[in-house]
Amino acid sequence: MTGRTPFESVVACLQGRPPAGADWLDIVEVANRYLVTPTLFRALEGCEGAPVPQDALDYLRFIHDRNRERNLRLRAQAVEAIEALNRCHIRPLLLKGACVLLTSPDDRIGARLLTDLDIAVSREHLPRAAACLARLGYEPLPDAVGEHALAAFARPDDVGSIDLHFRPPGPEAFHHPDRLAESATVVRVGNGQALLPSPTFRALHLIVHDMLHDQQTVTGAIDLRHLCDLDELARMPNGIDWGTLAALLPDGPGRSALHTQLLALRTLFGTRTPLTPWWRIRPFLQHWRRMQQACHPTRMELIRTAYRTLYKRPKAFVRTFIPKRTAKRMGG
Repeated sequence: MTGRTPFESVVACLQGRPPAGADWLDIVEVANRYLVTPTLFRALEGCEGAPVPQDALDYLRFIHDRNRERNLRLRAQAVEAIEALNRCHIRPLLLKGACVLLTSPDDRIGARLLTDLDIAVSREHLPRAAACLARLGYEPLPDAVGEHALAAFARPDDVGSIDLHFRPPGPEAFHHPDRLAESATVVRVGNGQALLPSPTFRALHLIVHDMLHDQQTVTGAIDLRHLCDLDELARMPNGIDWGTLAALLPDGPGRSALHTQLLALRTLFGTRTPLTPWWRIRPFLQHWRRMQQACHPTRMELIRTAYRTLYKRPKAFVRTFIPKRTAKRMGG
């Protein structure tokens, strides 16, 4: 046994360092739950850690290869839709997983699992964009997609739907449309064009989506796929501008969401991020809760009860989890 929880073992594997003596049934189960199974396979190719059992590697390769087939179909679907939108004088903005899908080289296209395609157009272009998709055979799904999007559009033989947004998910105040437009670059998609947000705005969209739109600040959940995306964005040569990102999330909920994700990135992947100030107790408390829930899912109710108690009494958290010398500097 490794002494690590299955979640911690998956994180180690995502860094290409499979732990010795790991329970691979547990690792695969957790990877499937967090939708990172194909990412795990790519991370383990040529790794230098403990050897991966052949049956586990075969399963991971199978999932990766099937996901690659699906992503190739999704990419063809996206190319068709974007070319059609361009003919209607609309150049869409790529969001979230669509950014990865349409910018990844062919040998990496199977590593990221997507659930759908997210693209955005301006509000005034929504009717024309919907009509354009209808001419391609798409029909709107009955499920509501939220106040940030018109609808999800689907066809019977496709592998995924297209979510037609007019802004990214999450509170509108955090999305800064003018600055987003200035930062985006034009990328070639087949014979068409789309707008790709800068790494900083891609990071903004992921953080706001997970922490505020999906309410992970409330539930304590972790989207490991998106943390992998954030880590990759941070490691790009011209990656995330952390100062600009902080300025885009200036208020209490936004800043707390940012610092909670920074703690997760540093702890899980060793990402070089700005340090979270010790006096910001809430992000440390939120990070502790998220890690406890991920590592010990069978103790969920106990962890939630402890979190609610500590959230009401943050100084108790300081005394419990922060060294006394540091707590004194914080007034704890």
